[in-house]
Amino acid sequence: MGISRNNGEGYPDPTAHIAVRNVEADAKKLKINYPTGYIELNLERFFPCPQTKAKKVFRLIHRYCTQADKTRLLEFMTRRVAFYDSREANSMKKAASVEHAYEYKYHIAQAKEAARQREMLQRNIDNFKEGLE
Repeated sequence: MGISRNNGEGYPDPTAHIAVRNVEADAKKLKINYPTGYIELNLERFFPCPQTKAKKVFRLIHRYCTQADKTRLLEFMTRRVAFYDSREANSMKKAASVEHAYEYKYHIAQAKEAARQREMLQRNIDNFKEGLE
């Protein structure tokens, strides 16, 4: 967000900045409360994940989370797919413009990794949508 560390007069006042940063960090977490405890997922670190883990977590999400949380998770995963698409395109563009072989190989590897992560996340989205039906 566009919150400055300085107040209106220009003096340092990080209170609002820190508060917004903490709220944004909480927005990237999903808390699943179930009868014997809870799980708090950091979405950016957890997804994309292997399909076995995804199926276990999605089962809990479908059973114990609200519709708003499910929608928020689906929107997050969709935004991450777009992020990996752009990362792959940028890496391919950089690979086409380099002169040295080692830089070319590096950018191609980055593009392949982004494509792999995008495909894994797309499978996560497909599994999640299957549980919604």
